[in-house]
Amino acid sequence: MLARYSSPLLRKNNNPSSPSRFLKIWLGLIVAVLSLVLPMNVLANGGTPIYNGDTGNFNVYLLISPSPPVPTVPAHLTMIITKKGTDTPVTAATVLVEPTMPSMAMPETGGQRFIQTPSRPNQYDVDVPVTMEGEWTFKLTITDPQYGTTSFTANAKVEKPDAPWPIIIAILIVLPVLAGLTWFFLFRGGNSKDDDDEDEEDDEDEDQGKGLREVKVGK
Repeated sequence: MLARYSSPLLRKNNNPSSPSRFLKIWLGLIVAVLSLVLPMNVLANGGTPIYNGDTGNFNVYLLISPSPPVPTVPAHLTMIITKKGTDTPVTAATVLVEPTMPSMAMPETGGQRFIQTPSRPNQYDVDVPVTMEGEWTFKLTITDPQYGTTSFTANAKVEKPDAPWPIIIAILIVLPVLAGLTWFFLFRGGNSKDDDDEDEEDDEDEDQGKGLREVKVGK
């Protein structure tokens, strides 16, 4: 009777791979860091006022963000409107904005409409593309069925975005460390494990070879 022999090459290793887990963690960290570097749109509630005063029958408080605005991110405008000389909120207005650069000839677009904020009916918001550096003028028009129509302008300077130096420095420091750890786990650690597995397989082959019986084939 022949003894059944299973080759060590066919044996499945059920142990989880620590290099694989480490690689997944490293990739997750890289994605998290890159998400911080990518430009983000900042809410205008924390922006900079570019107009604050009376115009027509309205009192207007206008904010812009990010501050300063940059070409890579649309400028977010927030307008809070009250009746002139009072705290009465103006909740039925239609607000339009038309961005232009005084230094360049730009076609009239008819303006972009602000969106009313449901939780604060006298707050109106809009995102305005500002694709070039320089001085921009925002022509704004407010129309209300009760208080009439008025127009005014506000100015802002679009500047080149600053490089996120703290994040860049952190990446330059952390990535080499992660690369070194990855090399250790994937190559040195993997090679040591392979050597141990090969030694164990050789020992098992010798033991099983001694136990095999010689089989004669009869005519």
